[in-house]
Amino acid sequence: MEAARDPGPGLCCKPGGRLDMSHGFVHHIRRNQIARDDYDKKVKQAKEKARRRHTPAPTRPRKPDLQVYLPRHREGSAHLVNPDCEEAGESSSTGSSELEPPGRQLFCLEYEADSGEVTSVIVYQDDDPRRVTEEVSAHSPLDPAMREALRLRIQEELAKRQSQH
Repeated sequence: MEAARDPGPGLCCKPGGRLDMSHGFVHHIRRNQIARDDYDKKVKQAKEKARRRHTPAPTRPRKPDLQVYLPRHREGSAHLVNPDCEEAGESSSTGSSELEPPGRQLFCLEYEADSGEVTSVIVYQDDDPRRVTEEVSAHSPLDPAMREALRLRIQEELAKRQSQH
């Protein structure tokens, strides 16, 4: 047993069973372990940050939204003058999305052109006769004299219906 205690001249172990660290091999291994641990920490932090951020999937081109007709809320009016009348927004060929004027629906104006094409426009309480005339003439061309006659007729109908209500 004494042979095991005495390392001999060729062995480099120190007494007490410790390794000789002077050659630097173990230092190299420890440096690699520390570098690996630091790298693992950075990768985990990056994954956590990405998970917390919740980045959405890349946007893909989508179809444009369809323009859907939404009817106005009827403020207490229970009847229509002409149920077959189309809303002005539906029959407009320009696709303009201007807001309807405030006020109550008074009547539905239907204009039949010489070609037989019928243009329907709903006239509201606060409508301007010039605007309604322009809307009708946008769908079926009218000469200036016919526009003026239509404007006067719309003005009369508005006055008549506003005095009734």
